Amino acid sequence: MVVTEPLAAGSILAGRYRLDRVIGEGGMGIVWAATHVVTRKVVAIKLLQGEGAKDGKFVSRFLREARAACAVQHPNVVTIHDVLEVDDQTPAMVMELLEGESLGQRLDRVSPLPLGEVAQYLLPVISAVGTAHALGIVHRDLKPDNIFLTKTPDGVDVKVLDFGIAKLTATEGDAAATGHLTGTGAMLGTPYYMAPEQIFGDKDIDHRAAVWALGIILFECLTGKRPTQADNIGQILKIVTTNKIPKLAETAPNIPKDASALVDRMLSRDRE
Repeated sequence: MVVTEPLAAGSILAGRYRLDRVIGEGGMGIVWAATHVVTRKVVAIKLLQGEGAKDGKFVSRFLREARAACAVQHPNVVTIHDVLEVDDQTPAMVMELLEGESLGQRLDRVSPLPLGEVAQYLLPVISAVGTAHALGIVHRDLKPDNIFLTKTPDGVDVKVLDFGIAKLTATEGDAAATGHLTGTGAMLGTPYYMAPEQIFGDKDIDHRAAVWALGIILFECLTGKRPTQADNIGQILKIVTTNKIPKLAETAPNIPKDASALVDRMLSRDRE
């Protein structure tokens, strides 16, 4: 049995969590703010709904996200507290509840961002992603919407979200458990931020795909423009494969030369 009827605020999930309010929803899933009925701990609960709950591919991706995030023990990766089954089969992921906005939402409000602010946001992301790489996990969908800026008493903390299409390359340990789920050559990710090898559906995706994605994010943060902006996937492919990505210094001449050179290297078509 799967969840077929929409859940309502006040519903008790798995006998433990009272659903309080919807904080995010997509075509296949929904995220609720919820409260544990005994401990009163406030959490976020992400669960599949509709066709997503019936599709084995989406369920596998959902479980992979939980396992990958749990394997990466890092203060800048969203914490997964538990994975539950609703109505016997539908998985629900219990996570820390984050208050704030995504980097994408921040860029919608203020863009471009000063270099110091960009460094404040992305250095923790680089640290988190580097820890994942050391465990054999490549995120494969790094983008501003998957970088969350949480409110803290001291200012802003950064969390990396959504390991659902992570490339798991480890041969042992927790990360190895779901490695077989990513063995296809399918094109997975968000096109604007995808490395050339991802666009072509190559199987040998490694940490360098994340370097590329971070380069695109840096360019976007510092200029207010994606260097891969286009109307469709074909045009994005054309930009990437014909080396049409502009140099950062041409778009933002005020950026220090060493920072511009770094971003340009991150966006090199040559993976080496």
